[in-house]
Amino acid sequence: MTVGGIGGAVQDARPDAAEIGGRLGSGLTGAIARVVGDDLRARTMVELVASPPERTFVGGVLPD
Repeated sequence: MTVGGIGGAVQDARPDAAEIGGRLGSGLTGAIARVVGDDLRARTMVELVASPPERTFVGGVLPD
């Protein structure tokens, strides 16, 4: 399992959010497939879930 995050503001505020999400999903799938093997590509799921700033921590710290 791979867990990552993207701020809700990125998904909500950008007019190209759908394109960015698509590229991010494709890129993450490709990276995972390169590491664990291309045979798992079809079963790799990437879910982009927006997190509000008050629940987003970097290095264990809530950024200012």
